[in-house]
Amino acid sequence: MRTIAAGVLAGVLLFVWSARSQNAPAADKCVGLKQSGQITSAALNRAAAAKGKAPAAPEHCEVLGKINERTGINGQPYAIKFHLRLPTAWNGDFFFEGGGGSNGNLGAAFGSLQGAQPGNALSLGYAVVSQDSGHDNAVNNDPARNGTVTFGFDPQARVDFGYNSYDQVARTAKAIIQTYYGRAPQRSYFVGCSEGGREGMVVSQRFPQHFDGVLACAPGLNLHKAALYGHSWDVQAFAEVSAATGIFGRDGQPLLNKTFTDEDLDMVSQAILAACDGLDNLEDGVIDNFPACTAGVVTPKLAAAQCMGAKRVTCLSASQVSAIQKVYAGAKDVQGKLLYSDWAFDRGIGGKIGAAFNQGWRSWKIGAYDAPQNGAIIATLGSASVSALFTTPPTTVASAGAPPVAFLRGVDIPTAAAKLTATSGEYTTPVADFMRADSTDLAAFKNRGSKLVVVHGVSDPVFSINDTLRWWEELNRVNNGSAAEFARVFAVPGMNHCSGGPATDQFDAFTALTAWVEKSAPPAQITATAGNATPWPGRTRPLCTYPTQARYNGSGSIEDARNFTCR
Repeated sequence: MRTIAAGVLAGVLLFVWSARSQNAPAADKCVGLKQSGQITSAALNRAAAAKGKAPAAPEHCEVLGKINERTGINGQPYAIKFHLRLPTAWNGDFFFEGGGGSNGNLGAAFGSLQGAQPGNALSLGYAVVSQDSGHDNAVNNDPARNGTVTFGFDPQARVDFGYNSYDQVARTAKAIIQTYYGRAPQRSYFVGCSEGGREGMVVSQRFPQHFDGVLACAPGLNLHKAALYGHSWDVQAFAEVSAATGIFGRDGQPLLNKTFTDEDLDMVSQAILAACDGLDNLEDGVIDNFPACTAGVVTPKLAAAQCMGAKRVTCLSASQVSAIQKVYAGAKDVQGKLLYSDWAFDRGIGGKIGAAFNQGWRSWKIGAYDAPQNGAIIATLGSASVSALFTTPPTTVASAGAPPVAFLRGVDIPTAAAKLTATSGEYTTPVADFMRADSTDLAAFKNRGSKLVVVHGVSDPVFSINDTLRWWEELNRVNNGSAAEFARVFAVPGMNHCSGGPATDQFDAFTALTAWVEKSAPPAQITATAGNATPWPGRTRPLCTYPTQARYNGSGSIEDARNFTCR
């Protein structure tokens, strides 16, 4: 597998562009970068106000480039493409923007700060890079090979997506920064959510030398397991509801989106809330003590919400209750061992927020109720990834002769593990190796003084917070109870995947991270605010470092974080 030596790139850049150019006008400096063969374009953008989807931006040099251009085994062209913005008023630091989904998009490279924060890293003066992880959705897109997951059929592209591209782009971006400004970044940060959160975990584990701070939100620590086991298990569980009701689409497959109305999910949410809201000694619509909100506590409330006879709009059917219990218990093998993770019971599964219903959980798990066909994200995205990327050798959904739901229904979950550890021909790296992001060996990251902040929604329907907490507990064990010295996890009750839900989902975790890195001020809590699309607009609450939880002090407004303590 071929990779570029970033030191070679740095040498080429420094050779073709002498140190004297540091005194040149910004436009000349920027255009001068094009002398490197790895850079395809470089242009100076003047400061601009926000326009359409483009945010306001300061004057900066915008650079596009590519690394390791090659032809893949299926004859398609591949390269690791990157997008770098270099502000004229540089603050001296570097910001790597994580990707999302199965990547394949270059990214805007403005630097999302996560937590629904206004502004971006570029506006704060950071040099910002994003990248496509080694494949291009517009180029590497063969309908006969799962469309945008076509890269799953190329061994190098699989490894580039799993871990290699983040190392290569970090090295290359730093080399260009060194050349452009005449000095290396003082500090470097990686920030991302979902797949980007997984990438943040990857760089802290595999490439600890690159980053001083990592903010990993809703990280897919075991993304491959969540997809292969979790998505298949959930589809099969909800399909059982369809079988009980006889609701199928024109393709003969169960309509997952019709298994629960919005009102049905509201009943589930209210049952969970009734069981667990008071576990933190305050009934306020927030389940802070979610670890105590177990199946044993919730089951009686779900049973009370179950219809005594036929399904009615005021109660849940037996098959609906069974499906919820099965999904939250998680995928298991024939011995009853968890294959991925169970899920935390929380009110963010549904519920009415103002005049509308929360759609975050159902969009991923079952799809919009009024959609004419199956549109659950776990089915459409999951089936393509499971068959082409998280299977060795890769296969296609089309070759199985079935649409996404049918494909996932056909996954034999108890025996699927072999697909993650297998090698075959040119596919010499198992999925479990190139996708791994759950290592607890962070000794090198810790020893260089780097810090890791993880933020995860308790109602995340894609990656279970329980999986993240089990990882942290093991990390803490191997560090003899001192993991909080360099890694901290913050749970957001009610929050769906990366944002949304009945939650205080607006928070500034990035500033908390930089204060920890630059001022040695470890965050014990992060103040979060509820947005307009919540039951309590403007409410503030502390997000507490795990395992502490927010507790009301007993006096003052419950809408004010100052009246709560993490303990």
